Amino acid sequence: MTPEHISSNVALLGYAFAALLYLVGVGKTRRTIGTGNVALAVFTAATLAASYTVISQLQSEQPTMLSGLLLAVAISWLAILGHVKFKLKLIGAFVAPLATLIVLMQFFVTPGHPIATDGTGSSLLLTLHVTMAILGQAFAILACAVSVFYLWQQNLLKKKLLSQLPQNLPAIDRIDKLLRLCLWTGYVFITLGLLSGAIYTQLYAPPSSWMLSAKVVWATVVWLWYLATLLAQNIFNRPSKRIAQMCLAGFLLMALSYFGMGFFLTGGP
Repeated sequence: MTPEHISSNVALLGYAFAALLYLVGVGKTRRTIGTGNVALAVFTAATLAASYTVISQLQSEQPTMLSGLLLAVAISWLAILGHVKFKLKLIGAFVAPLATLIVLMQFFVTPGHPIATDGTGSSLLLTLHVTMAILGQAFAILACAVSVFYLWQQNLLKKKLLSQLPQNLPAIDRIDKLLRLCLWTGYVFITLGLLSGAIYTQLYAPPSSWMLSAKVVWATVVWLWYLATLLAQNIFNRPSKRIAQMCLAGFLLMALSYFGMGFFLTGGP
């Protein structure tokens, strides 16, 4: 593995970890200040690694990942300047996921100089990718189901139709906690799935049909759905009812995109 491989992988993993830390740490309570500082440190380290990769690409005779990395580096340094100079702490919560998405797509579309396949390493990485992606999508389905129960119970409570509440239905606050758990767990799994898939593509250069296949697009749509919902919950402090509604709407869009991609790939019925 070359220094360029290492720096680009560090940049991708750092951006993804910083995005997670920003989602957790940027809030209204003082307890989140420490996490926000750690998020900025990780984000800065990822930007330095990405900057090193850009410099290496500029010196390379055949640059393969220059355009996307240049954009990610540019917006990242601007975000760091905004945080340090103008105290715009929220900016990282949006730029870190955006930089993650840009580098992810760069990895899938134009992988770097591949290394020789060692069999075991590539197989383990590919297995991790498939497992994490499936678990992330499974939690998206579970979050949708939990949202149905939450909205149903919330509607009955609002109308004071307590007699229609099933005896074995958990309290609404417990359903709310389960919904949040599904969102966070699914986000972590789908992120790990995309990261492992992108690193596999960069290191081992699979067939071109794998690089930006319908499965990759689908996993990216699921990741963006998780991200939008968590931003609404943690950054914009939307109520649980709105989060549940977003889960239902987002799942419907994901289902339509999944069947739509299948339609176009097979040429229709």
